[in-house]
Amino acid sequence: MAMSNWASRFEEILAKVRKPSRYLGREINTVFRPFEEVRLRVCLVFPDLYEVGMSHIGLLILYLILSQREDIFVDRAYAPARDLEELLRKEKIPYLSLTARRPLKDFDLIGMSFPYELCATNLVNILELSGIPLLARERRENDPIILGGGSVVSNPEPVADFYDALIIGEGEEAILEVVDVMTSAREARASRKEILNALSEIPGIYVPSFFKPVYEKGRFKALEPLKPDYEKIKRRVVPDLDVVPYDWRPIVPWMEIAHDRLALEISRGCTRGCRFCQASSFYRPVRERSPKRLLEMAEEGLAATGWDEISFLSLSAGDYTCLTELIVGFNRRFLPEKIAISLPSLRVGSLNETIISEIRKVRKTGFTLAPEAGTERLRRVINKDIREEDLFDTALKAFEAGWRHLKLYFMIGLPTETEKDLEGIVRLSKRLTRIKGRIGPQVNVSVSTFVPKPHTAFQWERQITLAETREKLTWLKKALSGRKLKFKWHKPEQSFLEGVFSRGDRRLSALILEAYRRGARLDSWSDEFNFDVWLSAAESLGLDLEDFLRPRALDEPLPWDHLDLGVTKEFLLAEREHSLAQEISPDCRYKKCLKCGVCDFKVIKNVLAKDCEFPPVEPPKIEEEGRFTYRLIYQKRGFLRFLSQIELMNQFHRAVRRAKLPVAFSEGFHPLPRISFAKALPVGVESLGEIAAIELLKQLEPDEIKFRLNQELPEEIKVLDVSFSSPKEALEVPDEVLYEIILPEPVPQEKIDAFMAKRSVTLRVRRGKKIKELELRPFVLNLKTQGNRLLLILFEPREGGVRAQEVVAALLEVSPEELEVKRIVKKQIL
Repeated sequence: MAMSNWASRFEEILAKVRKPSRYLGREINTVFRPFEEVRLRVCLVFPDLYEVGMSHIGLLILYLILSQREDIFVDRAYAPARDLEELLRKEKIPYLSLTARRPLKDFDLIGMSFPYELCATNLVNILELSGIPLLARERRENDPIILGGGSVVSNPEPVADFYDALIIGEGEEAILEVVDVMTSAREARASRKEILNALSEIPGIYVPSFFKPVYEKGRFKALEPLKPDYEKIKRRVVPDLDVVPYDWRPIVPWMEIAHDRLALEISRGCTRGCRFCQASSFYRPVRERSPKRLLEMAEEGLAATGWDEISFLSLSAGDYTCLTELIVGFNRRFLPEKIAISLPSLRVGSLNETIISEIRKVRKTGFTLAPEAGTERLRRVINKDIREEDLFDTALKAFEAGWRHLKLYFMIGLPTETEKDLEGIVRLSKRLTRIKGRIGPQVNVSVSTFVPKPHTAFQWERQITLAETREKLTWLKKALSGRKLKFKWHKPEQSFLEGVFSRGDRRLSALILEAYRRGARLDSWSDEFNFDVWLSAAESLGLDLEDFLRPRALDEPLPWDHLDLGVTKEFLLAEREHSLAQEISPDCRYKKCLKCGVCDFKVIKNVLAKDCEFPPVEPPKIEEEGRFTYRLIYQKRGFLRFLSQIELMNQFHRAVRRAKLPVAFSEGFHPLPRISFAKALPVGVESLGEIAAIELLKQLEPDEIKFRLNQELPEEIKVLDVSFSSPKEALEVPDEVLYEIILPEPVPQEKIDAFMAKRSVTLRVRRGKKIKELELRPFVLNLKTQGNRLLLILFEPREGGVRAQEVVAALLEVSPEELEVKRIVKKQIL
């Protein structure tokens, strides 16, 4: 089927799914090139829902790097929710990329990340919906190459059978080498085997088919290399974050996403050396960005996106060398524009008086501390050098700085844990609800189960059983009750499965396939997770899942031994001994080198920001001349009819910021541009004339406002007219509206006449979470048919009323969910 037909059919089914804005694509800052006129077509896939994947900075970085290449077309895709999946299967529509609306099998390279263990079935689902063979060994010459990556591929064996190749480590440089190899190979008409062989020559690229797993008595024995001189794959490391070349113009999502703000990675890597932390091994050494580069990224990113918040990203933000200067400089530059700064969890002891005074200016939600363990003894075991009094001092400073919610993260099941350690969680949490003898913050305690991760000092330890986990959680639930305390926990069955995949081998690919066929999807979402499916799948295959959680002998072969992350096994064994002796290993940033094996001290080494002096910047001067109200008439057309009213409002808020209009802001905790909308337009309905009002601090000509807004708004949302107005009259709208409804088939005139002859027509509809029975007839002023078009005049009061699709559903005697409509257009206000 032609591409346009697939796209057209896909758009038709969007009217039937929840949150259709997940699947719209063509967001602000996406790059589009003719699909057939490039040398290589790449689709980056995140195997979870859009709102999670769009918050993932790794995928965004790769997209920005590839989109700068003129010879490459790069697109994205995310996992479908169940409702869309069902419709795709029912209508026999392949899964399409987000922007080009092309089947994924039409691409040359699919970069599908593996960001966490419980998205394995999503990976399989996307491949199957796309018509791509699930197993790498079954793929044909013309099938795309499936490339993986992400921190969880520090043990890729459970999903290795699904991937043709994987990037081990950081991908900024490696991805360009991969696309160069792929481009040359495609143009030379190389075979699939030749392409894989060429990819394996790139440092950091792991081709699973070049290794053969060996088992003995039902347990992993070895991974046998099948290619000469290809026994170890060494992790890729980007030496200096400041010199990685890409513009920081992130894609602006249509919907609210998990982290809906401008993300700035202030540093990468952590050498604190928490012994449970896989990221500590995967991202060493520490590399900090300079304040100068961070300011450039913030200026560029905010101008390109219109976000109203900046988030500092790092494994250990409190350790950033220039943190105080950065916070002060950013507040001075961006707070006058009502740009908030989101601070991640700050390390205990990283707060000082300057940071505290700056924190008072920042939008405050929750303050996060991660003691991980309830006693100082157990914190020494895990190399978390936090004294209890320092923790309370940090909490007190945060509380005095205005934070009223304190989040605490703990783990249960850590090596050597005792009852006293669990009691310590309770004692510490309760004590924090009262600071210096007075009522303190609301304390939210979050607990997860320790999972022994590959390439850590605890990779040989056992994971506690489900029964043990449930027993500990039951005790904590009872003990952590009381005023100002709230207890949350990670689902133990999900932690169990995470542990299985964390330390598993290639036998688990069969488990993933079987669980998928039995309905497993979106397993990281607690409301979707079905543990019984996994247990029954394992039983059918004769797999003992608990065996994967057992302790490992120190000389036992491990499924990830062929991957060299730089951190040596000798170092990890030494750290394990230090943990048993409750000895703290210092941070090599500030003290002696611990000889972990990562650094060569020439190219790969710790890179700390040398110059903490923040670049001299003058904050913008916003001079208020008064308050000026303008009435806007705008249209909402095309595929953006699927935006909700809140999503539409966000597009206007961000467009106003990008247009640099001198807009007035609301007061209070979360200041927003003063833009008001007359009436919410239902999802899926187009309009040729909606009303909004905007309040500016300076008087501008209406044509200038219209021009600047239309420069920044997407084509489908267009301002048609701007005029001076009073606040009272700006949002006035008539209450009679004409709709055109295009149906698949004509409606007989007799049906229209019968409907209009009735004095009462009721319909059961869902509004939010409630089912209501609506009386429709008084709102229907006129209804005519013209072939397969209905012309409907509705009475729309300021509050309440009914929707055009509800009237049509009642006319056709179906529920609103069953209604088949090609288009609904709000034609004019009468």
